[in-house]
Amino acid sequence: MSNPPDARPRLCAYCRESPMVAEYRPFCSPGCRARDLNAWLSDRYAIPAGSDEDELSVTSPLDKPDEAG
Repeated sequence: MSNPPDARPRLCAYCRESPMVAEYRPFCSPGCRARDLNAWLSDRYAIPAGSDEDELSVTSPLDKPDEAG
């Protein structure tokens, strides 16, 4: 037996106020789609950085003469 589909309309991914329209999914209108794209292109959305110790660090073990082998 499967779960019944959710009866609530899905909201726009950008404005979260209007119901999503299938033609512009996941947005409610071409305006919200354009505003979301503009937010991405103007760097308003950002992926949080990890720790300071990442694989692209400035130094490596080979930079230290005692560990270079």
